[in-house]
Amino acid sequence: MLPSHIPFRYENPREGQEKLILDAEKAFLERKIFLAHAETGLGKTDASLSAALSVALKSDPPKTILFLTPKNAQHAIALEVLKGINEKFNLKLRAVDLVGKKHVCLDEQVMHKEGRTFYEWCKKKREGEACTFYGNARGYTPLQREKAKIYRTAFTEHMSGIHSAAEIKENADDFTAGGVPAGLCPYEVSMELAKKAHVIIADYYHLFSPTVSELVLPKLGKKPENCILIVDEAHNLPERVRGLMTGSLTTKQLQKAQDEAQFLRNEEMQKTLTTIEENIRKEGNALPTNERLIPTPEWKTMLLGKTENWEDFGLWCQTEGVSYLEKSGKESSVLLSVGEFFEKWGNEGEGYARILKKWEYGGDYSLTLRSLDPETITRPILEKMHACMLMSGTLHPTAMYGDVLGIPAEKLQTGFYASPFPKENRLNLIDTQHSTKFTERNETNYLRMAEDLGKIVNQIPGNSVVFFPSFNLLDTIGRKMKDHTMRQLLFQKENMKMDDTQKLLTEFKQHAHGFGGVLLACTSGSFGEGLDFPGNLLLGVVIVGIPLAEMNIETQALVDYYEKRYHKGWHYGYIYPAMGKAIQAAGRVIRSPTDVGTIVFLDKRYTWENYKECLPPTHTYHITQDSPQKVKEFWQEYERKRQEKPDETAQSI
Repeated sequence: MLPSHIPFRYENPREGQEKLILDAEKAFLERKIFLAHAETGLGKTDASLSAALSVALKSDPPKTILFLTPKNAQHAIALEVLKGINEKFNLKLRAVDLVGKKHVCLDEQVMHKEGRTFYEWCKKKREGEACTFYGNARGYTPLQREKAKIYRTAFTEHMSGIHSAAEIKENADDFTAGGVPAGLCPYEVSMELAKKAHVIIADYYHLFSPTVSELVLPKLGKKPENCILIVDEAHNLPERVRGLMTGSLTTKQLQKAQDEAQFLRNEEMQKTLTTIEENIRKEGNALPTNERLIPTPEWKTMLLGKTENWEDFGLWCQTEGVSYLEKSGKESSVLLSVGEFFEKWGNEGEGYARILKKWEYGGDYSLTLRSLDPETITRPILEKMHACMLMSGTLHPTAMYGDVLGIPAEKLQTGFYASPFPKENRLNLIDTQHSTKFTERNETNYLRMAEDLGKIVNQIPGNSVVFFPSFNLLDTIGRKMKDHTMRQLLFQKENMKMDDTQKLLTEFKQHAHGFGGVLLACTSGSFGEGLDFPGNLLLGVVIVGIPLAEMNIETQALVDYYEKRYHKGWHYGYIYPAMGKAIQAAGRVIRSPTDVGTIVFLDKRYTWENYKECLPPTHTYHITQDSPQKVKEFWQEYERKRQEKPDETAQSI
């Protein structure tokens, strides 16, 4: 039974959830950074928000809760939890669903622009006093600003409570003053609502992007020391932060940027960009292989033959990019993206790999600045917060996340929380008959693997997903599976567009109501994480091989960096990230207490100590060389139980 001061929307917590709530509350009270490996089904969102509210609302001054997710689509769960708590306890909570400006824009001329171009067009219209929605929300003249303040006050009073970004956008568009339509900029009124919010739900980007975080919290009047931070799906955080600090540039982009500079008659910029391109090609032509690391201090002078203030040069390119948009009437400018790259290129420190690469086709060369160390961003942010909770179903091993995120030992608190779901509903198999180890990749083994995969999916009484470590193996082995199953095979393609991905997912779900289909997907792709298949939409998953990153120069640089810092290079830079992807993919099956399913890890390496230690210790794994038979026996036993006691069996197949 939870203490009465903790607002929890259900009558009683699930098994293990109460401990998670109390541990989280303790962390928030003691100003810790709490890493919680909490498995699927435990109710992490409920636990974290209930614990945070119990501390935040009683603090003096009250603390603001920042709830961050990797995707906007995941905001709905947090909103649902907050609404349930608010209704039960009448807390009069204010919560804002904060998304990027582009996602809520109402201006027909700007809203369809992509990437950096959108933000430049938005800025251009605001500075030109041409955006009506911004004018109504903020005002351009002193008189307009007074009127806009009245509008914002009326809007925030009307929208006090808990609202999604979609609701804010709709109400901002429909806003009227004295019966006269006066549409407001949804982003600006969202920021206004956030100033008084108890809870702000946002993307990682809002806090961990260096350029954005410096603007957002001060604009909201929020001090980090008065905020409780909750990071959902926190296993994504290191890679997401590295991505925000990473950039790339090609010689084709430089050529297009030169054309734009020529259009603007900016001879100095055109000449500088031409020199950079020529030097990249010169260095590229001398490559003994297709790529090489650029050491320090070579990167400082190789592009222009001298040291340059690359941040200033990047800003100059971006300024000219805006001019190009204005004068050419074009929808986009390459100078903008080139400028963004050079802003990052000048970053100092050991935590970067600079890579020169020659592409096989087109005579093109590229420069990549790859961030290796997210700690430079995460550590100061996490330390400044009043307290933090980073949670995920695959935050294991927690020691690695503590290291790579730069969490000081004295502030670190960790916890491991097992799934409350019935263990008998899940069969975990490790099949040692197969492996995708490079030395074992041959036609004979592919044929054997395809045959066993066909037999496995044939025994699953419904939909299944087979995950492959690469699209190449997906295509090679997947095509051979056609000879061993009558099930409909659906193939994920590399670089699928969002609409095509959604169509494939819809088609796959429809097969659950019939004979059952088989989705062939890449473990590192969009189907491996963040998708739910409730009920009987998914009954089995097979993880073929281990989704290890390609051992290229970039991966080796990451391994070398972590070896130098922690003496765990292969684990932190290679093995652990791959195992995290495999476990995430396996987690697509059991998502609720009534779900039942089979999970097969099809590679003998899962029994090797380096890989085995990454598997959740609360799960039981059966080692076999005949997974089709074991899967068959599991479903036969399940059907027998269902026939005997239909009311007590998990789900009806």
